[in-house]
Amino acid sequence: MELIESLDAMAPLRWLPVPVLCGLAVFFGRSLRSGQVALIERIARVGDPALPPPLCRYTRRLTAVWSVWFGVSALLTLIGALARIAPGWIQLLVWVGTTALFVGEHRVRPLLFPDHAFPSLGQQVRDTWRVWRRPTT
Repeated sequence: MELIESLDAMAPLRWLPVPVLCGLAVFFGRSLRSGQVALIERIARVGDPALPPPLCRYTRRLTAVWSVWFGVSALLTLIGALARIAPGWIQLLVWVGTTALFVGEHRVRPLLFPDHAFPSLGQQVRDTWRVWRRPTT
């Protein structure tokens, strides 16, 4: 009985990632509106202000991919919470997927654009942090 009560006390934590992931999906997605600079393009322009048009198109599509990923992650987390699946497994899946997308894209990008120099993974993280800290207009 005591274990069940402690699990029920943890129930709010099962739901917490859902609005966070939805918020990230919206944060990425709203930068895709007409006339807006895609979030990932803003990040890329920190290191390369004269980003060529093919990379601008790529960053726009990549922003859409991230928006969809966060939406799917929110849905998986919601389904897991409703089904009372251990939240640790769902969150592990979300973190592994997020890391794979971030690192995998970083590895694939030079293959798609071999004539362009890209920042290191560490610099990319710093550039992302700089853009996220800056208020959006």
